[in-house]
Amino acid sequence: MGRIERMIVIWALAYMAVYMPFFFAGPHFLSQEQFFRFMVPLHFLGMAQNLIALILTIRDLYKRPFPHENQKLTWALLITCTGGIGWLIYVFKYALKPRPTRSELTSNSRDVGQIADDQL
Repeated sequence: MGRIERMIVIWALAYMAVYMPFFFAGPHFLSQEQFFRFMVPLHFLGMAQNLIALILTIRDLYKRPFPHENQKLTWALLITCTGGIGWLIYVFKYALKPRPTRSELTSNSRDVGQIADDQL
């Protein structure tokens, strides 16, 4: 991921960290009408930025070289089917780190599978 893409993904994660506690605690401090008037636009903003962050993450997955093509499919399924948990794991494990090129993976004297195991 590039610098701007990382910033968008980090911003989406920070937004979720702030949004969730406010979403659950907000009704205790605001009237129902005030709460929904304030939360509905923020909710749609959060949905849009998280959709953009998800697309950027899947793009990073597509461009990142893995030693086995099945790893890409596995990560794609985890990102899309686990309700955000797989996305968080992928972001912190791979997406925030620079993408190695295929030549970097194969130029090392070690086996490509060994390099992937070291990243785990």
